[in-house]
Amino acid sequence: MESQSKLQQKHEENSLISSEVIYKGSLLTVRSDKIKGYVDGIHHYDIVEHPGAVVMIPIDQNGDLHLVKQYRRASKKILLELPAGTLEKNEEPIYCAQRELQEEIGYIAKKMTPIGGFFTAPGFCDEYLHLFLAEELEESSLKGDDSEMIDCVTLTLNEALSLIEEGEIVDAKTICGIYRYLRIKDTCK
Repeated sequence: MESQSKLQQKHEENSLISSEVIYKGSLLTVRSDKIKGYVDGIHHYDIVEHPGAVVMIPIDQNGDLHLVKQYRRASKKILLELPAGTLEKNEEPIYCAQRELQEEIGYIAKKMTPIGGFFTAPGFCDEYLHLFLAEELEESSLKGDDSEMIDCVTLTLNEALSLIEEGEIVDAKTICGIYRYLRIKDTCK
């Protein structure tokens, strides 16, 4: 017997009534999909299309993590985060990761290892974040976006974990990245 999720996937792939772009901005597109229901009725889905992004876990020669602190307009808060950035059109994630490291923390990684990734909010958004472990850091900076005023912060892994537990680090990609690093750090040597 086929699984419920597989049945839903097949049904939705074959039951699209319409798909309309309702907003197109410089970064995001919002589309409205209408899907025929299993029995009757129409289901409406608003989907945010995003080009994808990268998140880096920069680890220096002392084993410390390099994070950034910046004001985020949507949350209206200054957040402590792993360096990250949006993919440019047709850009390979590993190149984006190196560029963003240089722009945000002033380093390039001689060793950049992909360690998976994740969707940010798959209920309404297709954004996928590619996660990288960035090691063997060398100073190398690029001019960042003029809209970003970033403070660099260096923490031990235990300090970062404590800040998560204390509710000081509340950014999901940062929490995911730090815990992913915690799980694999001993196998990366």
